[in-house]
Amino acid sequence: MMTDYGSPRFRRGRGAYVAQCTLEYFISILSTDVFLSKLLKSIGCSDAFTGVLSSVISFAFLFQLLTVPLAARLTRVKKTVTALDAASQLLFTSIYAVPFLPIGASGKAAAAAAALLLGYFTLYLNNSFAYKWGNAFVAPENRARFSAGKEMVSLFTGIFFTLGAGFASDALEEKGNGGQFLFLGGVMAVAALLNLFCFTRMEDLPIRDTEENQNVREILRRVFGSRGFRAAAFLTALTEFARYTVVGFLGTYKTEQLGLSLSRVQMINVLASMGRFAVSRPFGVYSDKNGYARGYFYGNLLTAASFLCGIFTAPGTKWLIIPATVLFHMSYAGTNQNTFQMIYAFVDNDAVAPALALAGSIRGVSGFCASLFGSALLKTAERRANTLFGRTVYGQQLQHAAAFLFILAALAYNRLVVCRLKEEKK
Repeated sequence: MMTDYGSPRFRRGRGAYVAQCTLEYFISILSTDVFLSKLLKSIGCSDAFTGVLSSVISFAFLFQLLTVPLAARLTRVKKTVTALDAASQLLFTSIYAVPFLPIGASGKAAAAAAALLLGYFTLYLNNSFAYKWGNAFVAPENRARFSAGKEMVSLFTGIFFTLGAGFASDALEEKGNGGQFLFLGGVMAVAALLNLFCFTRMEDLPIRDTEENQNVREILRRVFGSRGFRAAAFLTALTEFARYTVVGFLGTYKTEQLGLSLSRVQMINVLASMGRFAVSRPFGVYSDKNGYARGYFYGNLLTAASFLCGIFTAPGTKWLIIPATVLFHMSYAGTNQNTFQMIYAFVDNDAVAPALALAGSIRGVSGFCASLFGSALLKTAERRANTLFGRTVYGQQLQHAAAFLFILAALAYNRLVVCRLKEEKK
């Protein structure tokens, strides 16, 4: 029986899903990059600790493994997704209460780490089900275009959100007393409540075709038995390793070594969001027409260009952080959604949710290892007083050089292996 994707209930579901993803994007802005770096710096965390903690998102991907036994029993997801989402957003909001806790610096660092880890634990346990549920309202042949449109809404509204949060935070920081953290925490709480409301507007749909319980071993056999899944999982893990070699360490680099204010960093991020907005729709149309793996390839070309700029970004050439940031954000237009779309194309429909979780866990291991590798590079540079062969070279420049080599390897594997596999839309 054909599904009527144009019916009111499906249109309402798509609209609510777009709004929910936008609000989740707002919350992610305030719990990553310079906002998180500022908070952690205020409680006395080192740059290396901040980098690893910022990359805890990748380690939390491991908890998606719990999705597999849950997926074997779960057929409808609304109550589960809504409850897990509420828990994750509450935990993220709580990190802005940490500076006001009556405990020492080490206790605050532990509290912040615990809130982030638990927040990402519930978020990524939830993500595969939420993604499968949201995309169940979308016609298969339009998934990349829908994802691009959804992303464009998040980016456009995120521009104003980012600017407002950045300028308000700077103004409150000048007054002292930690008012900026109270403000940001309040904004996150409102966004979390609206995010929860969006889920209540989505109809409860089955996430797999059968109502019968599945065997975990059978799920794993079907997923790992797919050559396409194995190839896509390796490709995205390699890309994640390259990204997380640098991504968790840029917040403090921008504000400390490069001397950029929070509002200026956010202005650069706004410009980057505009760049990503401009290429999201073309990437979506191209990927629907020519294949998700090909869209992913061209996204990573932009990633490589970003890392190349990052190699030469230093206090004397800090303007290069602009193209590095813009290109990095633009690359996500080709890689972000296609990471998930490739899984859709390479596994059976009944196994999509556990396959997304397993691929995410593999990326998580890769990303966490990359953050440790990046931290080691940073510490090595600091021990050498940021000097290499008599020249001033910062750890973040070394990180970008290593990441550039890894992304070149990902591009080669993408072109020679993954692009040659057959994708199916279902």
